Amino acid sequence: MKKLLISIILCLFVAVGYGQNLTDLDDAKLTDFTNKLTKLPFSERDVIIKAGALFEQEFKDDPYVADWAFQILYFYHEISCEDKTVTLHKTFSDEEIRGYFHNDIWVLPKLKSNISSFIKEYAQWGYRISSDEDTSYAMEVDSTFLIKRYSKYLSQDYAYYFTNYVADLGVTPYWHSELNVSISEIMRRVQWRDLLLDKNPDFVRNDLVTREIEYLLFSITKGLEHTPIYGENRDQMKVHDPREGFDFTKISNEGEIILPEYKSAIQSYYRAFPETKWGLYLTEFMHRLSLNKYRFSNEIDNFVLENLFPENRKNIDPILKYKDILIDNLMD
Repeated sequence: MKKLLISIILCLFVAVGYGQNLTDLDDAKLTDFTNKLTKLPFSERDVIIKAGALFEQEFKDDPYVADWAFQILYFYHEISCEDKTVTLHKTFSDEEIRGYFHNDIWVLPKLKSNISSFIKEYAQWGYRISSDEDTSYAMEVDSTFLIKRYSKYLSQDYAYYFTNYVADLGVTPYWHSELNVSISEIMRRVQWRDLLLDKNPDFVRNDLVTREIEYLLFSITKGLEHTPIYGENRDQMKVHDPREGFDFTKISNEGEIILPEYKSAIQSYYRAFPETKWGLYLTEFMHRLSLNKYRFSNEIDNFVLENLFPENRKNIDPILKYKDILIDNLMD
């Protein structure tokens, strides 16, 4: 289980090495904080309260190091969900959990246990039930729980970032390679991140925010498997079939043209923000498209991939060391 979780974490938290500002990453202080977290009674229901009190005690007068410590605290909260999920399934049957999760009026009256009381109790420590495609149920963190309590100890920029990041979690952009939010919503999420980095290029997690922007812009300038940004160019051509001896009309799907809703959103963005890093990226993307009569080409596709997934990407997460300490000491 430990090796599997580490692999998942490496996939989820790999960050690009774009000018990370590690000036305020106090290794000695953060290592000490992490080790103190491992000494807390991990299986207790309200352990996150004790962890939060420790965070407050250690970093109340040190907002820039607190930014890093908060990331460690949030990760601690996340991995504690595994222990809480075990408790959930030991306490209630799958039928009870499913009945609660779906508010099943036929199942709930028959249940002998009070699962709603359990959920209410755990909610006060920042946990809630989540479902994975209705096949399994687990405890997950309420992402607002820690930021509401400890934002006052963080730098203004990081508090702003994390508050907005949590707000964006309300709807996941991708689901099975399909865009399930509006294009305007994607651009809004790009905008606040782009402007944050433009105003503060030394932002403590420049690397992470950059990766998030790349992820978002992938859907706008590359397209997803089930949500393409290009539409079929249905040009009709007369083709002679020598076998049949007559002409017929063939529909060409080559040179697909960018859909107007994507073209409009991209143009609106770079006209509003012509000098930001990602405004300039969208300007160049649309310029290349215009030279090709707004049609897809492999050259344009390569331009997108080279900018969003550069070969010199560094797979470094500045706080991976502290996550490893927590995993090695807390997970079986």
